[in-house]
Amino acid sequence: MKRASAVLLLIGALAGGAIPVRADTTPIIQGAVSGLELCPQSICTVAVFVGVFHGQVGFVRNALGLIGVAVHHEALPTVANACADITDGVWELRVGLRRFVGGTVGELCYNGDNTYDVSVAMSLGGGVMHFKGVLDHNVFPPTIKGGITQAP
Repeated sequence: MKRASAVLLLIGALAGGAIPVRADTTPIIQGAVSGLELCPQSICTVAVFVGVFHGQVGFVRNALGLIGVAVHHEALPTVANACADITDGVWELRVGLRRFVGGTVGELCYNGDNTYDVSVAMSLGGGVMHFKGVLDHNVFPPTIKGGITQAP
């Protein structure tokens, strides 16, 4: 009886864990991000953000995860259409048991209404993902919303 249970458990684990095999070297990651700024650079020496990710990770098209980002940026502009560089940073995305980590650079451009357009290149292994979104300083804590895209 114990042996039959072990065999059934093994078969279930193998069937449940099976995934299609493809030649891709980098999983596709793309989707929406909604989060908030936990700590501004002026206090924490880096701007720290956390958020929820919803989108595609590899073959999973409806993945949910958490994303964290810490970046250094130049002084935030106060004149409309002026931009500040995001000089460096790190990000981490966790979806289930999967973890993705990389670096980031980009820019923040002031819209004149206490919001900033954010454009960031996020390295992932040998590839790059792109985040485009809006950082809103009209609310506390500031919020960020946008999307991550990556070519297959």
